[in-house]
Amino acid sequence: MTNWIIEDLQPLYVVQSPSFRKLINELDSGFIMPDEKGIKKVIADTYNSTMPALIEKIRVESKSVSLTTDMWTSRSGQGYIGITCSYIDSKFTLHEITLTVNYVRYPHTAEHSTESVEEILEDWKLREKVFVITTDNAANMKKAVSNMNAIEWQGCNAHTLQLIIGKGLVPVKVLVKRCDTWFSTLFVKSESLPLFTYS
Repeated sequence: MTNWIIEDLQPLYVVQSPSFRKLINELDSGFIMPDEKGIKKVIADTYNSTMPALIEKIRVESKSVSLTTDMWTSRSGQGYIGITCSYIDSKFTLHEITLTVNYVRYPHTAEHSTESVEEILEDWKLREKVFVITTDNAANMKKAVSNMNAIEWQGCNAHTLQLIIGKGLVPVKVLVKRCDTWFSTLFVKSESLPLFTYS
């Protein structure tokens, strides 16, 4: 059940749903449904037991790695940083591993971001293997990476393209809004009309 929750990105509170509990009971009346706290414990225990094996796997299989990181703020105002690790092994197979999603203390300055990334690299024993970190174009993230010795910063091409398109659409923003309004009005009017008229 935990694998299903993780792989299908289900919310942990799904285990509290009465209809879901009824379904599981119908499938196997002997199964003891864990609560949300129990699922969290299974995930934490699995992470803690798997992490050393992943550290060893990366150490053995990679000569160098690249990281991708992004930072965001939750609705409650807390900042988080996510980091993924990519490398190619000796058989030219690409491996991508999500290392962590960690809390970053406020304010979300370059210095705090650097501290968070350095701490994660230390935990995963990757400091000497990282040669490039890809981030969005946020000034604090760019500076955070430039604060780290012997690691290059790479801007995210998809983010750069998104910014270019956004700026390119600024001159036609009014036209897009007019078209959107016109289509919305047309759609509302057409709902009351028959699709086909026979004569």
